[in-house]
Amino acid sequence: MELYLVRHGQSQSNVGIDVKDPALTETGHTQARLAGVALKNVRFDRVYTSHLTRAIQTAADILAAQGSAQEMEVLPELAECGDRDHTAEEAALRALYPALRIRGLRSLPFPDDAARAAYCLRQCVFANAYEGELPLTGLTGEGEQRENHLNVLIVCHGMFNAHLIGQLVNFPFDKNVVISQYNACVNRFQLYTVAGVRRVRFRSFNSTAHLPERLLT
Repeated sequence: MELYLVRHGQSQSNVGIDVKDPALTETGHTQARLAGVALKNVRFDRVYTSHLTRAIQTAADILAAQGSAQEMEVLPELAECGDRDHTAEEAALRALYPALRIRGLRSLPFPDDAARAAYCLRQCVFANAYEGELPLTGLTGEGEQRENHLNVLIVCHGMFNAHLIGQLVNFPFDKNVVISQYNACVNRFQLYTVAGVRRVRFRSFNSTAHLPERLLT
């Protein structure tokens, strides 16, 4: 399975506009569209976003740039650290993107963000990567390599991306360690098994190759 973990594009809060649920700026929309163009040859089988406007807009722009109308699943647990109790109206979210799968708009309770990130990984990543019969994709010196062929996109937020990345590579997030995430950057992982052992290959981190320097924010 290929996982694409993207931070939202530049939002109003990133430029000092204080609103409850900041939307993308024009720069943010451009960043997201360019990410979609860079990923134009990837057809996503699963798309997940938080319930915050900037994340849904970013995912919608990526899919629009691909010419895709893929359904997106809204998972409030993917919200930025500290924003877990933000509520939204379903009608307002569907105005941003009609093909949303919404089960609820309030996050489940967790003791901390690390536990919330572990839950999101189980729901969005590991369930897609490791459950079911995995096709044989090759042989290594260690045994059979098996992997499904799903492409999964998750669009969420900078600090929460750090939690997800840290757990994927077994490097627990520490607030004193900066894990950089530019707006609309792309992190990419491959998930597979070798001789039944789960593996994660880190393909790219904080990639902004699709953005001109003037759009790095």
